[in-house]
Amino acid sequence: MNKIFLIAFIGWLTFLAGSVFAKEVILDTGETYRQGNLTVTCGIALTEHVPRAFKECQHWDDFNKNCLFEKKTYIYKNLQCVEGCQYWEKFNNTCHYQTKCSFDPGQEWFVRTTCDKFDGFNNTCVNTNDIKIVQ
Repeated sequence: MNKIFLIAFIGWLTFLAGSVFAKEVILDTGETYRQGNLTVTCGIALTEHVPRAFKECQHWDDFNKNCLFEKKTYIYKNLQCVEGCQYWEKFNNTCHYQTKCSFDPGQEWFVRTTCDKFDGFNNTCVNTNDIKIVQ
């Protein structure tokens, strides 16, 4: 009887330990997630004219041990464009303006949209700026 109880207890502990340390990562097609020496790419095989997307945590909550905001880095050949939080509010852990990247496969360049003028009172971007990223 003690042997069965011990086996059941060990099985329960193993299940509990596995679920406590589990991490869920949701990727869109073509996105890539990197952590340490592990790289996972979702979906279709990457083609020559599709940039790869890498996610990583930009703002981390040390107390709750979770990522509050992820930035994305798009890479195409030797070009790189980063979508991240440009205006972060620490008090509410909120991103008020996130930069955006768009890719033109015909021209093989990125356009990165940033906020040139930010209204801190209303927490809105008043004026944006497009930056072309070319080889």
